[in-house]
Amino acid sequence: MIGRNRVRQAQDVITLQYANGKSMARQVGSSGRFAPYVGFHIEVGKDSEIDTALSAARVTQIEIKHQRPGGAEIIRHWGLGETVRLYPVTSGPVAPTVAASLAGKNADATAEAGIGLRWGEHERSKLAIRGYLDLLVQAGSLRLVQLSVRSRMTDELLKALIDHGRVCEAADSLVDRARHPEVVCFHEIALPLGPGEEELWGKTDTTSVTPFRSMHPALIDADYLRGGWRPDSVHAAALRDWDGIQFWAREYASQAEEAGRGPEAVAANGAEDVL
Repeated sequence: MIGRNRVRQAQDVITLQYANGKSMARQVGSSGRFAPYVGFHIEVGKDSEIDTALSAARVTQIEIKHQRPGGAEIIRHWGLGETVRLYPVTSGPVAPTVAASLAGKNADATAEAGIGLRWGEHERSKLAIRGYLDLLVQAGSLRLVQLSVRSRMTDELLKALIDHGRVCEAADSLVDRARHPEVVCFHEIALPLGPGEEELWGKTDTTSVTPFRSMHPALIDADYLRGGWRPDSVHAAALRDWDGIQFWAREYASQAEEAGRGPEAVAANGAEDVL
């Protein structure tokens, strides 16, 4: 039977951003100077439901100064702090590095895993995942957010996802198999992300940055899993949104294909992509 397709469109979601110390920010209403900022943030005014939820959760607003051609632009964001917990909706990385994730059949498998990854010729690598922010879940909102990073931060996000996979594998041997016969999926445990050690990035002109990392402990036990286990509502939302997330990830990757991608492009970017 041939069947009949439905027209699908990639769902637009709010972007969860991370400042690694290169951005300058201050509290809204403060007359103080802008200072280097490390932490997660969401732009104010992009999604009314999320604005309402974060306001109800008493999240403070910050002003971030963005350098633009011809001057600086000051934009308001919700300052989420240095650490967040995210329920990532993905089946997980298929390779240990960004370059390997784009090699051969791994590129398609990465998109099918719900991971948006692209590395166009003469461009910096970009990686994005979608999921549910625990802070929003606690405030009653199951709106997807998209954590997007580029360049060397793509390596950091991939490492965090790989570490999250380690925790899910550990959970397989700890859950009650009578109640949970399937493998533990990535979205079923909160992934804590927070600042790692300050590092110098760059080759000629170095810059001090604070990349984020997975904050999972080395030892995973049942008590830890109970503290990070997803609510039933998150599981239901993930099952509902999964098809759309895979569609989005394929569309995200295809943008790199239009610009040209392949081993030569990856090799070229590997030499230039420092920040």
